[in-house]
Amino acid sequence: MALSTHYYVLALGSAKNNLFEAFRDSLIDIETHGFPVEVQESASDVTDEKWLREIALTVDRHFGKFYEEEPLKLIVVGEPEMLSAFSSVTKHGDAVIGHIRGDHTMTPVRDLGQIVWPVVQKAISGVVERALADLATSGIRRQAVSGLEAVVRLSRKGIRALLMVEENFHMRGSIARTDGSPAISPDVDIREVIDDAVDAVIEKVLETEGNVIFMPQGSLSERDRIVLLPCEVADSE
Repeated sequence: MALSTHYYVLALGSAKNNLFEAFRDSLIDIETHGFPVEVQESASDVTDEKWLREIALTVDRHFGKFYEEEPLKLIVVGEPEMLSAFSSVTKHGDAVIGHIRGDHTMTPVRDLGQIVWPVVQKAISGVVERALADLATSGIRRQAVSGLEAVVRLSRKGIRALLMVEENFHMRGSIARTDGSPAISPDVDIREVIDDAVDAVIEKVLETEGNVIFMPQGSLSERDRIVLLPCEVADSE
């Protein structure tokens, strides 16, 4: 399973447990298939290890439904006793790439994204270094497609690919349905994901089971800040 910037976040608590689908520092609250997991508690229950493990088992069981459909990496957030309980019972330990201490079940989604994202960035730092090294090799350099318009055209062919894009690279507009070219509009608010041509490319790559790596700002300046590489080329190197 590739390590990317599309991942899950579990915010554990003794009374409420939330699951988020995350993309970079943006979190989407999942409210289906058992989530959020809410638990009735008493003052004595909070420190009961058996009771906490039962909560963790329930959370892990519900999480498993999502993981089976889309096996992404996972960040687990919670107080130390909850983190310990979850670690002791989960069937998805191999997916966990980081832990954050503290009860954040009531933390605003935007704020939680800012808390979680640095942990994910640290976890994927090795992936970024490898991607830059691979991009420098002659075989990959010849096959890589650079620039938003060229990347859009290749991504719409539906091939599985690796997308490398600089952090904070946005292009106001959308992708035309006819010829697949980026349609740029100065009147579009880039905070709206649907109106960002770069985000549209990212979604297309993920739909075709590709991978997305966000690169440090300036690292792809010679390639117009965005590169798409067919996975068979990357895998052959």
